[in-house]
Amino acid sequence: MLRDFNFVKNPLILIFLFTAICCSDNISNQENIFFEKPVVKKSAANYTKDSFTNSFPDNSSLQFISEAYTNNFNEEIRNDLLNYMKNEVTKLGEDVSIFEKILDQTHSNEKGNYLLPTYAERAQYENRDVWIFQITFGLGKPVFGRARCFVFGLPELDTLNYIGTR
Repeated sequence: MLRDFNFVKNPLILIFLFTAICCSDNISNQENIFFEKPVVKKSAANYTKDSFTNSFPDNSSLQFISEAYTNNFNEEIRNDLLNYMKNEVTKLGEDVSIFEKILDQTHSNEKGNYLLPTYAERAQYENRDVWIFQITFGLGKPVFGRARCFVFGLPELDTLNYIGTR
């Protein structure tokens, strides 16, 4: 019966079979599919104290990450998000070792902390080169929504500004 079926006359069946064969392996290998990704960008912005306070926390990335990973948190997902950010930092031509130090300073690499990165921007702050870095965190449970926003001056990584939400 199958050999009598003319696949050429019904290309939709061919497309369906091709898609099913190609995608079946990918679905089983994707253990951590990102619901949302952190923002990683480089900009020409030159923030002042007032413009930083008015712009941060970046509520869009905070909301998306918080909603996506509340009740879906595990350290593997956090590590995947951090690795994603490091890859994006590399694509921007920035020094990943400096970014690693930021992750250490913000305790983003520590096990047992319920926090996730939401935003990183290479910019300027009062005419200094900086990284702006934002995380969302939970207190005692992986329920996110609070934020910490840092402005780290380069190259020393001194904290030039900080905003924390309650």
